[in-house]
Amino acid sequence: MKHYQIIKWLMTIVAVLLLPAMYLVPVLAEFRDLFFWILYGIYLLVVLFVWGVTGKGNRNVSRDFESETDNQKLDETQEVLREKSRWTGL
Repeated sequence: MKHYQIIKWLMTIVAVLLLPAMYLVPVLAEFRDLFFWILYGIYLLVVLFVWGVTGKGNRNVSRDFESETDNQKLDETQEVLREKSRWTGL
């Protein structure tokens, strides 16, 4: 997991430093055209995707799962929903 964090931060640093470099480094100034901006936008989307995938929301679901109590709660909830969805009067 450490490698992903390093890659994520490196990609972010490159994305942030590329814009000033395009205007300050004369060699890179000739690459400022529509094609570059399209590629830069795609790169930003990839960086955002990497940040989203490695976020805290993607934890293992079974880490805090207690099968006895949680399954009982699920069964009770399913029963309540079945009672609500039954058609009465037929």
